[in-house]
Amino acid sequence: MTQGCGSRLQLHGINKHFGATQVLRDIHLDIQPGELLCFLGPSGCGKTTLLRIIAGLEAQSSGRLLQGERDISLLPPRQRDFGIVFQSYALFPNLSVHANIAFGLRSQRLAKAAINQRVSELLELIGLSEHANKYPTQLSGGQQQRVALARALAPAPGLLLLDEPLSALDARVRGHLRKEIRRLQQQLGVTTILVTHDQEEALTMADRVVVMNHGVIEQIGTPQEIYRQPASPFVAEFIGAMNFVDSQRDATGRISLGGQLLEMPQPDQQPGQRLRLAFRPEEVRLVPLHEGGLAAHIEHLEFLGTFIRLRMRVAGLSEALTVDVDARSARQLGLCQGLQLGMHLPAEALSCFAA
Repeated sequence: MTQGCGSRLQLHGINKHFGATQVLRDIHLDIQPGELLCFLGPSGCGKTTLLRIIAGLEAQSSGRLLQGERDISLLPPRQRDFGIVFQSYALFPNLSVHANIAFGLRSQRLAKAAINQRVSELLELIGLSEHANKYPTQLSGGQQQRVALARALAPAPGLLLLDEPLSALDARVRGHLRKEIRRLQQQLGVTTILVTHDQEEALTMADRVVVMNHGVIEQIGTPQEIYRQPASPFVAEFIGAMNFVDSQRDATGRISLGGQLLEMPQPDQQPGQRLRLAFRPEEVRLVPLHEGGLAAHIEHLEFLGTFIRLRMRVAGLSEALTVDVDARSARQLGLCQGLQLGMHLPAEALSCFAA
């Protein structure tokens, strides 16, 4: 099955006000053909409003939208080239699975044989060929969401919009459908925008992630860039677990952490400047106390299956630190509450923000 090339979508200076409240501020985006871009952020950050503006379901207060070479800024939804999948599936309960998927094709006035062929191809693609004559209520939640996806893809849109499509499903089904949606998106080459508040969903599915907060874009990057090189304390804290420690730089350019001086990869900051250091729990390396490092003791252990999460105390630091240790290393170190260990922090794993 061919889907046609995905569309490039450009957003220039999108602003949105609801009365006196500004919910989107100066949004600029260039979404490449065939990529899966994710809008990620907490509730109320503006991500769904931005998706609705792209779909034409909401009007921007100012700014322009270009799909390919076409200015769609003022076009109604029916004249924009997109398919959309909602959290609630929005299937027609009185229509069969086949008829639900065919619904958008009938408005294109295609021949019945062409419609049936397209629906059959999509049913095979989503693995539901044997359910063609069933009604939505006879399907599981995961199956209904696959039908909603097939219906959105049926007219071969240039742009696919996914609004929290998996949030109503249980964790196991969600994990499976993530892979299925990503496989379909890559196979068909359709440009896709996914809205989610789920970090794992964003990191596992997206080519690039747009992290939003209070109506502005905090950072755009690949999942690896967002996770490893957060551009702000908000991004660092919102994506995954993160330790924050207050510190300052000395005259030699090094920073102090619990009495230990560390080299930092950002020498442009001024000596004496107050800083916030951030580092991931899994970047910390623990060793027996006699092998050196920052002296720390285990205050609490939490078993999380493939790894152990520790809460550790370091002399001179008011905050407890979170450290993740894989199960094998945990056994080798003989981890237990109260154990004293040495802690090493690689400088390349530290992010540094102004306090």
